[in-house]
Amino acid sequence: MLFQRHVYLSLIFCLHCAAASAQSEIESISGHAPLDPEQEVASFASFRNEAASDDTTELEARVQRLEAELSQYRAPTYSDPMRTLESQLQKQDAGTGALFGDIEVTFLQPHISGSQAAFGLGAVGRLIDGDYQTGMRYVLGYRNDSGVGVRGRFWQYDHSFVYLPPFEPAVFGIRMDVADTEITLDQRLRHWDMQVSAGLRYGRLEYSNETPTLFGVGTATFEGVGPTFALNGRRAIGKSGFAFFGNVRGAILIGDIRNSALLPFMPAVRLEDEIMTVAENQLGVAWTHDLNKFVQLDVKTAWETQYWMNSSLSDDVYGIGSNLGFTGPTLSAELRY
Repeated sequence: MLFQRHVYLSLIFCLHCAAASAQSEIESISGHAPLDPEQEVASFASFRNEAASDDTTELEARVQRLEAELSQYRAPTYSDPMRTLESQLQKQDAGTGALFGDIEVTFLQPHISGSQAAFGLGAVGRLIDGDYQTGMRYVLGYRNDSGVGVRGRFWQYDHSFVYLPPFEPAVFGIRMDVADTEITLDQRLRHWDMQVSAGLRYGRLEYSNETPTLFGVGTATFEGVGPTFALNGRRAIGKSGFAFFGNVRGAILIGDIRNSALLPFMPAVRLEDEIMTVAENQLGVAWTHDLNKFVQLDVKTAWETQYWMNSSLSDDVYGIGSNLGFTGPTLSAELRY
């Protein structure tokens, strides 16, 4: 038994010597002030003079204490950013997953190309008297604790607008039906809550004209499907519950154009494999409040911009075109459970 004690004491003394050597190397590299040697000797002497114990648990505790001292002298390690991000993606944050639903009211004004001055029609660069009209957007989705989720969105806008002179009181109709199905990924980067989403979009744009003007009576419709991609960022303002947010979204839709005599430069035919490019963005302020332990309310207001572009329906000499824009405020309320 006495031999075993000597072995343990020899092992501890070797560990202590290794710690002192490691300390000297780190001091030579980092330039830190050395520790007081008298304190080190006193620390080791007090340890050496402790009464030996036959209890193996006590000896193991002493070894662990010396290992803890040794770890203080180790050189600092630097994490790999990619490895850190990967670990964050794999990390499960209990309680952050949620089922959520959002109802958004859009107050958007359409902007569409107009009749040209060369025809003396009195309207230069504008076709309709576009005022702000409401639309509804519905969102339903689920996100798990790791930030991966699925989301569905649907937006509808259906209004008629008065022509500018000399075509008043005729009206021009614009209808939009847009549906998105997406996979989402939420992650926190420093003080920003970021979300990336990608999926599939169905879009339908229809122009309608019920009164003879320069344009025929009938409709012109684009309908297509294609990929969509979005990036959202949100920055909390302290602990007030308020936050700034912004998002951008793009989509490329491939589909058909059906002209039913509305566009005079185009026969009443179906054009296949047409491409519609869509760009959208929002910028606004959000407020979050916990209604109870399980339900959270998120209210947002933003300024929204949309732009729908297609070359086949682009501006012609008669003033009709599908390079259609929307601008205006939006207001939404979201519940998370």
